[in-house]
Amino acid sequence: MCADGISYEFRTPALLETALTHSSYCAEHGLGRQASNERLEYLGDAILKAVAAEALMRLMPDADEGRMSKVSAQVLSGGTLARAAKRLGLAERLRLSRGEHLSGGRSKVRNLAGAMEAVIGAIYLDGGFDDARQFIMRSLDCEIRRAIEEPAADYKTALQERVQSDGRGRVSYTTLSKEGPAHAPRFTVQALVSGRPVSQGVGPSRRQAEQDAARAALEALVRE
Repeated sequence: MCADGISYEFRTPALLETALTHSSYCAEHGLGRQASNERLEYLGDAILKAVAAEALMRLMPDADEGRMSKVSAQVLSGGTLARAAKRLGLAERLRLSRGEHLSGGRSKVRNLAGAMEAVIGAIYLDGGFDDARQFIMRSLDCEIRRAIEEPAADYKTALQERVQSDGRGRVSYTTLSKEGPAHAPRFTVQALVSGRPVSQGVGPSRRQAEQDAARAALEALVRE
């Protein structure tokens, strides 16, 4: 069953307040950016990746790196984290500027996913790694198991979701070469994120080569 509510009692409540403070709120109230949740978000992102990787190693004993990377990308995507944040009631507790609130800030994937990661970072600082791990597994257990058990989105979709959630821009693909006879062609495709080459893939069709390039890009992003 998916958990509702944070279900963690902070020893230092100010950490939770910071985790739910958007940078727009700080700007509106004359606070420094250090008072926003951005640093906690950075920390929480790193902890989340480690816990997710550990969970997949345990829950997917027969999966190869490519399959685990695909599932990990789904679990760590902005959409997944935003849904969890809504379920935990973080949207209503976010401290936003008036402008950000009026523009729908409480429903923006970027804000919700960032708050989720920031809360993870806050729990880590407040109670340590074990408490953070327990919170992650309690909050994302449904998403992790669903990603493992159900057919996952294709690599291209998973990569685009990951890139968008990270604020990296858009993914594009370019064909580098087409070799071989007409009945057995071999395409080499390059994946680019915001115009920067990140990986290459090969396949008997352009579409399959793009999928292979997206898979390689996901593996590279997961290792970052």
